[in-house]
Amino acid sequence: MATALVSQLAQIRAYSTNPLDLKAQKKAHSRSLLYEPGVAATQDFDSLYQICYEGFQELCRLDSRFTGFAKNLFSEQSKQEDRTQMTAAQNQQLDVVLEEFLHLVSSRLLLKPALKAVEWLIRRFRVHQNNTLCLVFAILPFHTTPIFPTMLSLISENISPTLRFLRPYVQSLANPPRHAIVHAASINLQFLTAMSAYVFQSGRLGLDHPALVSLWASVATEAVAAMLDRGRSARREAQKQNQEDIVLFLLPIIDDGLSVDNMPDLRVGCYMLLIILASKADLDDEVLSLMMEAVTSEWSQTSHAGMICLGVLAEQKRTAGLPRKAFRAVIALEHLDDDLTTLNKHYKIDKLVLGVALGIVSGLRKTRDTSGLRLLKTLVEANLMGHASTKAVVKSINTEAQTTAPYLNPIFDVRGSLEDHVFRLCDTKNLGTVIHRSIEESDSDMGSLENRLHRVIHNKGSTPEQLTEDVDMEDADEQMTTDKFEALTGRIPNRTAYEISFLSHSDSYVYGSLAHAFLSIYTSTINLERFSDLPVLRKSLGMTEPLYLSFFVRIWCGHVPAKARTAAVRTVVEYIRKETLATDVQILLPYILYALADTSPSVRRAAADLVLVLAAAYGKLADKGDKNTNQSILGQQQIYGQGGETQAVTWLSSKEAGRIITDLMVPGLEECMLDESHVFQLLSDNLNGPKHSKGSNTTQKGLKTSLRLALFSNLCSHVVNTPLYAVKFRLLRVLNQVPKVGSTSRTKLLLPLLSNTMKQGQLEFERICDKEHLISSQLLDSMASIITPSDREGIQTLKCIIGPLNNPNFPNLRASALYRLHVIWTSINIDLQFLLAKALFESAVGNVEAGANDNQEAEAMETLRTLPLSTAILQFFTENSPSISSTFQDKVPVSKRRRISHCHSDEIGALDGRNLAFAIRQITFVLELVGDAKTERHPELLGGLFQIMCDLQHFQSRSVTAIGYLQVLAIEGMLAIVKRADAPTGLKIDHASVRSDVLIDCIRTTTNPQVRNSALLLVSALAKVTPELILHSIMPIFTFMGANVLRQQDDFSAYVVKQTMESVIPRLVQSLHKRKDGPLMSVSELLLSFAAAYEHISPQRRLDLFVSLVDKVGPNDYLFALLTILLDKFPSDRSVVQFAVDLSSRYDVKTRLLMVKQYLDLILDARKPKPTFSKSLLQLDDVDGAISNLLPLARAILSDANLVSKVFRRSCDGGEDAANIRALFANILEDTFILSEHYKRNETLNVLCMQLLDASLGLLPISELIESLLSVFARTEDNIRQQVLRSVGHRLNDNKLDLKASQAACLAFLPNLESIIEESSDVSLKHTAVVCMDRIAELFGKKDVAAIIASARIVAGDKCLRASESSLRTISMLCLATMIEVSSDGFISILPLALPEVMDSLSTSIGEDTEDGALHNAVYSFLGALILYVPWMVIGADLDLVMKLSFESANAEIGEYCDQIRIEALRLVPKNVEAKECLATLDRTWTIAIMEGPRAVREHLEILRLAIDRYPKSMIVQHSETLGGLFLKMFDLRRIQLSPLIGYSYDIAEIGVVEDTINESAISMIYKLNDTTFRPMFSRMLEWTTFLTSKKDMKATIHRQTTWYTFLLKFFGTLKSIVTSYATFIIDDAAEILEGCPLNDEDSLLLWRQVILTLQRTFEHDQDDFYQSPSHFAPISAALLGQLGNAHKIPLLPELIPAITELAVATDSSTHHKEMNAVILKCMRSDIAAVRLAAVQSERSLTERLGEEWLALLPEMLPFISEALEDGDEAVEHEVQSWVVGIEGILGESLNPMLQ
Repeated sequence: MATALVSQLAQIRAYSTNPLDLKAQKKAHSRSLLYEPGVAATQDFDSLYQICYEGFQELCRLDSRFTGFAKNLFSEQSKQEDRTQMTAAQNQQLDVVLEEFLHLVSSRLLLKPALKAVEWLIRRFRVHQNNTLCLVFAILPFHTTPIFPTMLSLISENISPTLRFLRPYVQSLANPPRHAIVHAASINLQFLTAMSAYVFQSGRLGLDHPALVSLWASVATEAVAAMLDRGRSARREAQKQNQEDIVLFLLPIIDDGLSVDNMPDLRVGCYMLLIILASKADLDDEVLSLMMEAVTSEWSQTSHAGMICLGVLAEQKRTAGLPRKAFRAVIALEHLDDDLTTLNKHYKIDKLVLGVALGIVSGLRKTRDTSGLRLLKTLVEANLMGHASTKAVVKSINTEAQTTAPYLNPIFDVRGSLEDHVFRLCDTKNLGTVIHRSIEESDSDMGSLENRLHRVIHNKGSTPEQLTEDVDMEDADEQMTTDKFEALTGRIPNRTAYEISFLSHSDSYVYGSLAHAFLSIYTSTINLERFSDLPVLRKSLGMTEPLYLSFFVRIWCGHVPAKARTAAVRTVVEYIRKETLATDVQILLPYILYALADTSPSVRRAAADLVLVLAAAYGKLADKGDKNTNQSILGQQQIYGQGGETQAVTWLSSKEAGRIITDLMVPGLEECMLDESHVFQLLSDNLNGPKHSKGSNTTQKGLKTSLRLALFSNLCSHVVNTPLYAVKFRLLRVLNQVPKVGSTSRTKLLLPLLSNTMKQGQLEFERICDKEHLISSQLLDSMASIITPSDREGIQTLKCIIGPLNNPNFPNLRASALYRLHVIWTSINIDLQFLLAKALFESAVGNVEAGANDNQEAEAMETLRTLPLSTAILQFFTENSPSISSTFQDKVPVSKRRRISHCHSDEIGALDGRNLAFAIRQITFVLELVGDAKTERHPELLGGLFQIMCDLQHFQSRSVTAIGYLQVLAIEGMLAIVKRADAPTGLKIDHASVRSDVLIDCIRTTTNPQVRNSALLLVSALAKVTPELILHSIMPIFTFMGANVLRQQDDFSAYVVKQTMESVIPRLVQSLHKRKDGPLMSVSELLLSFAAAYEHISPQRRLDLFVSLVDKVGPNDYLFALLTILLDKFPSDRSVVQFAVDLSSRYDVKTRLLMVKQYLDLILDARKPKPTFSKSLLQLDDVDGAISNLLPLARAILSDANLVSKVFRRSCDGGEDAANIRALFANILEDTFILSEHYKRNETLNVLCMQLLDASLGLLPISELIESLLSVFARTEDNIRQQVLRSVGHRLNDNKLDLKASQAACLAFLPNLESIIEESSDVSLKHTAVVCMDRIAELFGKKDVAAIIASARIVAGDKCLRASESSLRTISMLCLATMIEVSSDGFISILPLALPEVMDSLSTSIGEDTEDGALHNAVYSFLGALILYVPWMVIGADLDLVMKLSFESANAEIGEYCDQIRIEALRLVPKNVEAKECLATLDRTWTIAIMEGPRAVREHLEILRLAIDRYPKSMIVQHSETLGGLFLKMFDLRRIQLSPLIGYSYDIAEIGVVEDTINESAISMIYKLNDTTFRPMFSRMLEWTTFLTSKKDMKATIHRQTTWYTFLLKFFGTLKSIVTSYATFIIDDAAEILEGCPLNDEDSLLLWRQVILTLQRTFEHDQDDFYQSPSHFAPISAALLGQLGNAHKIPLLPELIPAITELAVATDSSTHHKEMNAVILKCMRSDIAAVRLAAVQSERSLTERLGEEWLALLPEMLPFISEALEDGDEAVEHEVQSWVVGIEGILGESLNPMLQ
C-alpha cells in the first residue's frame, strides 16, 4: 500500500513541467489537434509556426477582428515564448488574450484555418492544459463532430470536477451525446455555472455566435427542468427547500445573462429559464416580482419573447399587478396595445394586461396625467381580459375615483376623467353589462357616478318608448340641497376679469370650474336654472355679449356625456324662448349643425327644438325690423376673442341667417333627428346646388347662389377660426363634399386652416386632439382634403407640405398630405404634376448639402412609387438625372461627355465621395421609379435609359458597389420596352436611341453576373426587334458567354443563355451563310465558344443547352462539327464521349447516321496530305492522336441501344427510310474498311477500327447481316473476318433477337463456319467461329439436328478438340456440351471420338504444371451435359474414372469456382445414374477418396447423401448390403488414419467433421430401412468394432469403438425412444469398456466420454422402463458407479455425474435407488478426497433432480453426512454443506436435529 509521501510525489510528478524531463517534454509536444503524435513529435516550432500562421492569415481575411492577435499570439516572438518561464502575472495576462482568441475563433472551428490557428495555441501555449475550460467550451457547440474527440485526446484524464462528465469520453475518445451534456448540467452546478459564465463573457466581448448561444439555452433549459422535476421526488418540506436552492442558484445567473447587451438570443434563453422556473416551481409573489423586474430591467427595446415571459410570470402570481419598475418599463414601450393584441392571439396574457391596466389607474393620482386612460380604453375594448379581470379594473377605477378629490380644472381632474372613462366604456359593445355588474358588486358608495352609469346602462337596453321617457327626465327633479349647491358654486368667482366669450382662443380661468359644476348638477332642471343664473355667466347680458351662450355652446360641443350635452342645448332653447331676440344670434348656426350631427338622438332632438325656436324668433325679428337694415350680430367683435380670428369671420346678414334657418334647416329637421348623417347630406346638396343634388327630397326649394356662397363662406370662416377642433372636424366632413360655390373654391376659403395647422407643430396639435378626444390622423386627413386638384394655390401649399425638409416636426400632416395627393393625383393638371413630382423627388433623394430625414425620404419615395406618373415626368427624370461624371474632381464637360461614344475612360479624375453618393442615390431612385411605372408602357424612356447606362459604364473599373444594381435596373427597364416592341401589338421604338456598343462594352467589362445576364437578355430581345444593330458585333458576346455565363450554375443564367441562343443564333447563322468563304469556319468559332465552357456548365443542364445550340445552328449541318470540337477540346475526358452520345440520341436515326458519315469523312479528310475542312475543326499537329481520340465516339454512337433498335425497326418496315438507312450504312461500312486497312499495322488504331466495325455491323438485323457477310469473307484480312464473326456472335447473344426471322440464315451459315475451322490457321478466328457455332446450336439446333451433328464431328476432330491450344479446346468442349443438349441420343456416335479427349483434357487441367481452370470447367460442363442427357453412356469404368479424376481435382485445389462447377456436375450422378451403378461406384472409389484427402471425402459423402435422399426406400432396402459394407469402410476411417499416425494422416478435427457427415448419412439411410433389415446390419456393425486380425492391437480397437459409439451417440440422440431397445446390444460391451478402459491417454479418454454420453442418451429417452429390468440395470449400474473410484485420476465428473443422475431417473425404483445410494455412500468413506468429493457431488445432483423421492434414503445418508461435515478436505466439507442446504430447502426444515 502506497504511503502518503509516495502519493504526493506521484501527484507532483503528474503535474510537473520540469524542462529536464525530456521524455515528458516530448510527449507533451506530441499532443496535437491536427497531426498524429508521431508526426507532431518531429515538428519544430519554426515549421509549425509557418503552418499555423497561414491559417491565421486566412482567418484575418475572413474577419478583421483577428488582426489584433498578430502582435502577440501570432507574432515572431511567440515562437520563443515559454509559459513555464513566465511569472504568474504574465501568465494571467496571457490567459486573458488566449481566452479572448478562443471566444472569437469558436464560431469558425469547423474551418481548416481556424484549426490551424488553435493548433498553435495548443502546441505553443498549452491551452489544453492551462485554459482547459475555455477550450472545451469553445469546441462544445460542435460536440457531435470529429474535432471534439480529437480535443478530448489532448485533455488529461485527471480533469477538473467541472468537466468530470467528460471522463468516460476522454477514455474512449467518443463524442458525448447531447443528453449527457444536459444531464451533467442538471447535476453538476459547477459545469452549468462555468458554461453560463463563458457564454456571457462571449456576449460582453461581442464574440458570441448562434451555435454557442443555442446550445447554452437548450442545455440550460432542459437541465433546469430536470432539476425541478428531480426536486419534486421528496416530501413537501424537502421539495420546498430544493426549489429554494435551485432558485437561489439560478437567479444570479439569469440576472447576469439579462445584463448582457445586444444579445437577443441570449435574452430569449434567459426568458426560457424564467418560464421554466415559474411553471414548474411554486414561487412566492415576491420572487415572481423580482423576476419580472429582471426581465424589464435592461431592455432597450422589447421583443415578443420578453412580453411572453412577462405574461407567464404574471399568470403565476397570486395577486394581480406588476412591480413598479416592470410597469414603468412596459408602459414606456411604443405600440404596446398592438403588441399585446398580437400576443393575445397565441398566448394567455390576461393577468399581464390586468397588471398594466391596474398600474395605469393607480398612477393617475400621483401624476394627475390622464393620457394613459386612452391606452386603458384600448385594452378593455380589445377584449384582452376576461370578465373577472375587467371587473377588477372597473372596481379599481371606482375606488380611485371615490378616493380622489375633484379638481376644478378639468385638465387635471383625475376623478372626472375616471368617471368619464367608465361612462365611455359603457358605450362599448358587450361591456356595459359587465361594468354595471361590477358596480353593483362593489360595497363602496359611488354617488353620482353610479347614478349616471345606471342611466347609461339602462338606456343601452331601453326600447324607443322608454327612450322618449328618458328624454323628459329633466322634469324629474333630483334637486340638490341649497348647502351643497352653494358649496359647489361657492368657489366660482362672481364675475370674470376680461372674458367675454368662452370660445376665445385664449385660456379661460373660470370655464373649468363652471364646467365641473354644470356636470354635477345638469340632471336637475331646478339646479340648471339656478346655475344659469350665476352672476359670472351674466345671463342678463346674453343678447349683447356672447359669454352666456358661448358657455353652453362649448359644453354641447365638448366631450361630455350625452345628457349633459342635451341639457346644455335645452338651456339655450329655454333662454331664447323666454328672451326677446334683440340681436342676430347667427353665431349659433355652425354649432347647431354640429349638434344636429351628434350621435345621441336626445342631443339632436334638442338641437331641432333650438332650430324651431330660432326660426320663430327670426320670423318675429324680420317682422319688426326694416327689410333693408341688418340687425346687430351677437359676438361679431368678440366671439373668438380680441384677435384676428373674430375679424376673419365672414358674417351673414340677418335676412340670410333667417332664410337659412327657415328654408334650409327647418324642412330637414325630422330626418336630422332620426339620422345623424342627414345634416351632412342636407348641407352638401344645398351648397352644391340643384345640379349636384343627389336627391330631390333633401331640400324643399333650392337656395340662390348668393345665399349658398354666403353660407359656404360663413361656415368655412367658422371652421378656420373656431378654437373647437371637434367642430372643425365635424363641419369639414360636409364642407369637403363641396368643391366650390360659384367661383369660390373651398380651398381658397379653408386654406388658412391648413396654414395655421402647419405653424402649430405636431406636438401642440396632438395635445389639442388628446384634449378633445379626437383622432389626430383623421382630423389631419380632413384638413388635407381641403385641397382640390384644380386650385393652384392649394397645390402650392401641398407642395410646401411635402417638399424637402419642410415640416420636419409635423410628419403626420405630411402623411395626410401625401394621402390626399394620392387621391387627387389623376385630376391634377400636368404642369402641376410636374411641380409636385419634382418636389417629391427632391424630398425623396434629399440634398447633398442638407442632412437626410429618413422618414420623410421614405414617405416621398413610397408616394412616387405608387403614383401613376406620366411618360413626360418619367422622361424628365431619366433625361435630367445627374451625371456621375460630374462627381469627378477633374470633370469632363457635359457637352463633350454627351458627344463621345465610348462609355468609360482611363482619364477620369479622382472621385468626390459626397457628390458621388448623392448622384448614385438620385439615379437609383429614378431607375426604381421607372421600373415601378411599368417601363414597357413608356417607350420614350429608352434613350434616357441608354444614356444612364452609358454614364454608369464609367465606374466598371472603379468597383463602386451600387453600380451593378443600377445597371440591372436600367437594363431591365430597357428590356421591358424592347419586349413590348416585339409583341404583336407592340409599340415602335426609336432605333437611333439603341446603343449596341454600350451593351457589348457592359457585357465585356462587368464582373457582376446579374448585370451580365440582364444585358444578354436585352441583346436577345434587340436581336429580334433590330437585328441589324446587333449582329455586326455579336461574336464577342458568345466568346464572353463561353468564358463566363455558361459557367454559372444558377437557373437564371441558364434561362439567359437559352434566350440569347434562341434570339441571336438563328439570325447569326443565317447571316454567316451569306459569306463567301462558307459558314463552317465562322460557325465553328461559335461552337468553340460553347465547347470551351463545357466542363464548367452544370451537368444537369449541360445536355439541354447543347441540344438547344445544335437545334439553332442545324443538326444536319453542324452536329458532327460540335462533337468534333468537344472531343478535340477534351481528349482525356471520357465523359465527353458519353455526353456526345446522349446529345446525338436527341435526334432521329437519319440525322445520327448522317452525323457519323460526316464524322468519318472528317477523319478521312484529316489523314490526307492536304486536309480541307477538317483543319478548321481539329488541331492536326498529331493526326493519329487526333483520330484515336475521335474514333471511340463513332463506335459509341453506333453502339447506342436506342439507335440500334430504331434502325432495326426502320429496316423491317421497309420503304424509302430503309433504303436511306442501308445507303448510309454502306457508306459508313466502307469508310470503316478504309480506316481498318490503313491502320492495320497501328495496334491502337486498329483496335479502335475493329470496335467501330463491330458497332457498324451491329446496326442491321442478323438476317441481313449474315447475307451481307459473303462479300466480307471474300476479304483476306483475318482481323476483319474475325471482327465480323465476333459481331455475329454478339448479335446472337442478344436477348431481343428475332429467332424466327434469323433461323434459316443462321443454320445456313454453319457450313461457312465449318470451312473456317478446317481451313484457317488463325486460332483466334477458329475460336470465334466455334463461339458462333455454339450460339447457333443453342438457338436453332433442335430445328436441324443433322446439321448440328455434322458440325459436332468437325468440332470433336483434330482441328478443335484435339488442338494444342487450351483456349480452343475449352470453347470446343463448351460447344460440344451445347450440342449434346440439343441432339441427345444423336450425339452417341460422337462419344467414342470425344470422350477419351475429354478425360485427357480433365487430367491435363488438374496437373501441377498444366493446371487450367477454364478447361477444367469446360470438361465438367461437357460431363454434366452427358450425365444429364445420355446417362446410360456413363457407367462402370467410365464413371469410376470420372469419380477418380474428380477426387484428384478436389485435392488439386484449383479454385473455389472450379470446385463449384465440379460439385454441380457430380450432383447429377445420383440424380440420373441408376442406383446400382452409382452405389457400386461410390463403394469402389471410397478408398481413392480417402487417399486424396478430406476435401475429396466430403464430396464423396455429399454424393452418397444425395443418392440416399434421391433413391426410394425400396431401392435402399434392395442395396442395403452394399450400403452396409460401404458404411463399415467409412466407420474404419479413424483407425486407418490414426493406427498408426503418420505424416499424411488427417488431423482430429478433420476426422470429427468427416465422421459427423458419415453419421448424418447413416441416419438418413436408417430412416429408409425397417427393423428387419437394419437389426442384422446393426449386429454386424457391433461385431465389426471388436473384430481385428490382430487381437493385440488395442489402439485399433479403441479407434473403431470410438467411431462406433460416436455413431451410437448420434443414433440414440436422433431416434430417441424408438431405438431404446437397441441398447440391449451394447450394455455388456459398454460395461466392459467402462471397466476395462485404461484411461491413460487421450484416445481412451475420448472413448470413455463417448460411452458415458451414449449411455446417458439411452437413459434420457427410456420411456419403456428398459432400465428397470435388473438384467439391464445391474451391469450398467455397477460399471457406471464404479467410475467414481477413478475421480482422482482424471476429471470425469462433468460427464459421469449427469449420467448417474439420468440412470436414477430412468430406473425410478426404490430398490435400484437404494443400491445406487449404497455404492455412492461407500465412496464417501474413501480415503481419497477426490473420490469423496465426487460421491458428494453425485448425491447432491441426485437430491436436486429427484427431490423427496431420493430423500427417502435420508436415514441411511445421515451418518455419512455427519462424518462428511467434519471432513478434513475443505472442498468436500464445502460441497457437503451445499448439499445440506439443498436438502433443507426440499424438506422445509433444518437438518441439524437429525445430524445430532
